[in-house]
Order: sequence, then C-alpha cells, then structure tokens
Amino acid sequence: MRRNMGVYADLRERLIAGYGDLSPQLQKAARYMLDHPDDVALKSMRSLARAADIQPSAIVRLMKTIGLESYQDFRLGYQNRLRDLPASYAGRAWQLQHRSAGEDHSEDALLGEIARQETDNLLRSFGPEARRAMRSACEYLEQARRVFVVGRRGAWPAAFQFAYACRLFRDDVTLLEGVAGTFGDELRGLGRKDVVLAVGFAPYTSETVKVTEFAAAQGAAIIAVTDSDVAPIAVQAAVTIVIADGSPSFFQSFTAAVSVLQALVALLVARGGEGALQQIASAEEQLAVFDTYWQDAGIKRNSRS
Repeated sequence: MRRNMGVYADLRERLIAGYGDLSPQLQKAARYMLDHPDDVALKSMRSLARAADIQPSAIVRLMKTIGLESYQDFRLGYQNRLRDLPASYAGRAWQLQHRSAGEDHSEDALLGEIARQETDNLLRSFGPEARRAMRSACEYLEQARRVFVVGRRGAWPAAFQFAYACRLFRDDVTLLEGVAGTFGDELRGLGRKDVVLAVGFAPYTSETVKVTEFAAAQGAAIIAVTDSDVAPIAVQAAVTIVIADGSPSFFQSFTAAVSVLQALVALLVARGGEGALQQIASAEEQLAVFDTYWQDAGIKRNSRS
C-alpha cells in the first residue's frame, strides 16, 4: 500500500512542480487530473479529455513533459491509489460518478442528488491525504505566534466559524474583516513566526490571493484550505488541504470546508491539554456575564381562580 501511494504522490508532485511552466492547455489538463484523481483511474484517455474539455493530444504532450512514456503508465499509479483507499470511500465515489440521472426531474430527485453530492464531498475531503494535511496544519497552528484567518465572500462562514471557535481557547487568532477599509491594517506586524490560514475556492477572491502573496513575502507560513493543489492561494502554502466543493446547484458547496475546519478545531482542542480546557471555561464564564445565551427559566402558566 505504501509503495502504491508513493508512486501516486510522485506523479502528483510532478504535475504540481511543473505546473507554472506549462502552456494554458496543458495547465488545464494537469489541473483536471489533480482535482479529479478518481477520473484518471477510471476513465480512458479520450474520456478524460472529454471530461476536461481538452484534446487527447494535450494529455499525450503532458505525459512527455513530466517524463512518462504513456498515459497508461500515469493512469496505473492512480488506479493503484484507488485500490488502496478504504472500500466505502472508493465505492461511494464510483456510485456517484456512474449513476444514471434517469428521467426523474422532480424536486425530490434534486434534493436526493444534493444529499449524495454533499456526502461525497465530505468523504473526499476527509480522505487519507486530507487527514495528513490536517495533522500537519495543526503542528503549524500550535507553534504559531499569531494566527490570521481569511475567507471572503462564500468562504466567509467557514473562516468565521474557525476563528470564532479558536478564540474560545486561544487569544492569538485574528479574523481579517476589513471593516471601514482596514483590511491591510489587520496584517500589520505579520512575520515569520505567524501563520495565515486562507480559505478560498474558484473563482478566487482577489483579497484572499493578495493576503497569501503578502504572507509569503513576509515569511509567514500559509495553510490553504481550497479546491486544488494549484489554486493561487496554495502556490506558496506550507500545507494545502484540498476540499471537494461539487454541487448540482449553480453555486459551489462549502459544506465540506466548514466540516474540515471544525475538525481542525477539534484536533487542536484534543491536543491542547489542561490549558485549552481552562481557557474554554473562562470564555464560558465571560459569556455568562453578558447573558449571551437565552436560558429557559421554565414555563409560567397563568393561574385561574
């Protein structure tokens, strides 16, 4: 198993390492392969080309560029990876990709399709590679002097929830909000001992990309929570957590992003020991002072004489 996953990792790294030097057409092919590893394992070269909206010849050229004789050699590494994944994970992905849409266009059918897609997103986003990335992200977060969190537009809920939860047990987390045009001001003092956690999916928000570029220039470590290893916010990241965001809707799904960041918070608390427990207890006491949460005082019934 380790050997098979090692071959897959090597092929993946070849695509990532040479991505910046590829032509636009070859970049399109490489990105599709990075974002859809199961398609590489399960589809023929022509089928993959159709799915990626490229010519088969582009795949042939890409294989030569990364030092392989044929697409079949590349595909074999991806097929071995798929065999090594847990059966339930691979099986669910297979069922989703090969199910028949049928003629049922009812609202109930749409809701069922959404539920299946969200489930698949979660399974993909909690796969072995993502779990390794999450553990690595925890190590950076634990050692950070300060943590800056950014997620704009659709990514805001996931970023906000992560920052809010972290603030219950650590006081070194800053959520970049940009109130009254102060977005850049909130990064003042960012340096090598700090970490920037950036959440973003295509189409990528310019502010989020600029934050990662600025962070890299200052020597800060970047944790990218995004949809691709070659996303602009992942180019200079120390850790990239790739999230599945597919949806039958016109708008991508952020369900898996929220779940992965919740899991990241849980890992940090689990590792936090007594210190984390004390800070959470203190935060709860402070919330109680301000009557933050509604308390049920019991149902009062009118008495009748």
